[in-house]
Amino acid sequence: MLDFLKIALPLALLVTMPTKLAQAAETPSSDVRVVIDVSGSMKKNDPKNLRAPALRMLVGLMPDDANSGVWTFAKMVNMLVPWQKVDDDWRQKAIEKSSKIHSLGLYTNIELALEKATKTGIKNDPKQRQSLILLSDGFVDLQPGQKASEASRQRILNAIVPRLKAANLAVHTIALSDNADHELLKAISMETDGWYQQANTADDLQRIFLHMFEKATQPDTVPLADNQFKIDSSVNEMTVLAFRKAGSAETQLKTPDGRTLTELDQSDKLRWLHEDSFDLITIENPATGEWRIDAQLDPDNRVMVVTDMKLETSDLPNNVLKGEKFDFHATLTDHGKHITRNDFLELVDGSLKQNSELEEKQLSMTLDPQKSQFNAKLGEEFTAGRQDVIVTLKSATFERQRRQSINVIAAPYYVDSERLPGDSRSHRIQVQVEPTLIKPDSLSIKALLREENGSEWPYEMQKTDTNNWQLTLTELTKDADYELSLQLRGETPEGRPVFLQAEPITLKDELALEPAAELFDEELAPILEPITGEDAADVDIMPLDDDLMLSEDNEESGISISDNTKLLIGNAIILALLIAGVIWWRRQNAATAAVGDML
Repeated sequence: MLDFLKIALPLALLVTMPTKLAQAAETPSSDVRVVIDVSGSMKKNDPKNLRAPALRMLVGLMPDDANSGVWTFAKMVNMLVPWQKVDDDWRQKAIEKSSKIHSLGLYTNIELALEKATKTGIKNDPKQRQSLILLSDGFVDLQPGQKASEASRQRILNAIVPRLKAANLAVHTIALSDNADHELLKAISMETDGWYQQANTADDLQRIFLHMFEKATQPDTVPLADNQFKIDSSVNEMTVLAFRKAGSAETQLKTPDGRTLTELDQSDKLRWLHEDSFDLITIENPATGEWRIDAQLDPDNRVMVVTDMKLETSDLPNNVLKGEKFDFHATLTDHGKHITRNDFLELVDGSLKQNSELEEKQLSMTLDPQKSQFNAKLGEEFTAGRQDVIVTLKSATFERQRRQSINVIAAPYYVDSERLPGDSRSHRIQVQVEPTLIKPDSLSIKALLREENGSEWPYEMQKTDTNNWQLTLTELTKDADYELSLQLRGETPEGRPVFLQAEPITLKDELALEPAAELFDEELAPILEPITGEDAADVDIMPLDDDLMLSEDNEESGISISDNTKLLIGNAIILALLIAGVIWWRRQNAATAAVGDML
């Protein structure tokens, strides 16, 4: 009887919920723009053109209430899929257009791609969650040459990125190559509080697109355990994403009544997108009860739902500093309104998992009946690197889950210490911070010096420049070791308070070794000249054919000698001629002397 009440009571309360709700909850709509590099180097970095199925997965997951568009770029920019409200027609067009993704373009005009993709519809609106996903495998490379490319790169950082940041648009960047401009892509994402990730191979693209989709839209999901999940009566639609390995059996779905669904069962209410590495299955008005995915277990399998009962959570920044603390909240809404019935909420269990590459931690969430929300404290357990925060609220009749990924940065500052020359022992310590993470104007730094005998001396570091703090310690005991601890207080550019404790520095009575003298003042490295003038014009009119593309393979197939190598060979020849001349001159002198003696 007690078990029956635990199940029936939440269900009855849920049915009567609309008459007992608070004001409508503000759920931001999503605006997701996708920008894909189609330059010729993609032939090498994405030989199977896996960008296309990754895009098809992304558009298949895109919710109806979102706005989205797709652009491709090389020298020029093409709007592959128009930016508009997402619906079934938009998805179908996007899936068809994905076959147009290629690797035939010349040059890499990232500046123009960002300009075109954000030309319209961008505004700083708290009711809108704006994101742009940028995929590239190279550096900014314009036809006029190196100077123009560098100028374009600076305009991205100095003009475009501040505009996007002011509009509260997060740019998530993907580097599909070791040779990509990682510094630029990281700077773009960091400045706009986006996410940066390098794809080691093109095979990683689909999972990276999934993670960035989740950051951009924060979809409602239900928990998935051993490929089993529960659907309740408030779910209007569900989308199952199941990843597959090459050669594995075809994915199947087991319904609550025991039937088996396959790709052959497609209908108006069941859409099934089958790719070599994943299946994406969308079902309208799914049956309530226990479902099972008959496929391989995979940590990136998902079940996303369109539902009247939603889980709303605090939005964590994409990039946080180790040591930051957050008050995290989770609430339930029904038809867009907060559920405030405590007799219903008391039957809901709240849990929070914090996953890193090394470990998984389970944190509890407590119900605040005054605010009708579940609360948790985050930050104390954060370690450097990626952290996945997974929130689950469930009762006997429903389950909801939402996940966020954050990048935890351990040390957004740089510390330099040196023993100054002289008979009297002195040390100079200098600190700089990363201004995209800590506002230099807000920062104060305290230092504590400890001697081996336990004596301590506190100091305040002095600001000597816009982003430089300095402390000079004088008359220290010779040959003694000291430990210096630093405490940094300030704010992030978003106004969050920051308190950081740097790792202690050991000060030893040792002068820095002088660097060894270099044999050459300049590095002997080949200088690659850009194609300019008439040569550039010739390149521009080349047909977009794989065999005619400029590529590294073509350059490597020929025999080339750098200028420095030519110089060394020339010097060797001159030296050989000088030595030969000296030998000849000495022999001539010897011959002349011998003739004189004979006379």
